[in-house]
Amino acid sequence: MKYTEAWSSVVSQNLSLKFFSIILGFICIILGMMNLRMSFKDALIVERGCSSKVIQPMKDQHSKSEIDNFLREALSQRFDSQVYPTDGLLSPDETRFREQEQKEFLSRGMNQKVIVNAVNESKEGFQVEADRIISVGDVRSAFKHTLIVKLESKARSLSNPYGLLLVSTKQSDDKNSSKKSAN
Repeated sequence: MKYTEAWSSVVSQNLSLKFFSIILGFICIILGMMNLRMSFKDALIVERGCSSKVIQPMKDQHSKSEIDNFLREALSQRFDSQVYPTDGLLSPDETRFREQEQKEFLSRGMNQKVIVNAVNESKEGFQVEADRIISVGDVRSAFKHTLIVKLESKARSLSNPYGLLLVSTKQSDDKNSSKKSAN
């Protein structure tokens, strides 16, 4: 083999390697940019059940219907005797108040259920118009029950998909305010 042929073979191999190195470098840059673009997109969430469907991920803002649904579920867990509370919806103080209240009802042979009729936002939190049904055996009594509810926002999780926490529930003083306005 002549020196010139060997040199031309080495040069052609170098050119081929440079060409393919540049092409592979561009491919790596393009794939890296595509990878970054895909990583900043919202995750695709698929609800599995009898039929699978794609669920749109929720933002941190809570809609009116989401707050309404949360309050219905959380107040049911807070007051209903037949419902066992799950972790994540009630604050520790509200869970403790629920346990004390349910022990008292159990000692008297009573059951309680709260039916939420309306939810309105107020300056103290949320004003909830509800019916409180207390039963002793077959005898049931229904009472109008107006509550002032305070909520906190927290991270969404499997146990709390709403991302809300029921912090406090207080009975509204509508009777006192109506007496003051009548005088």
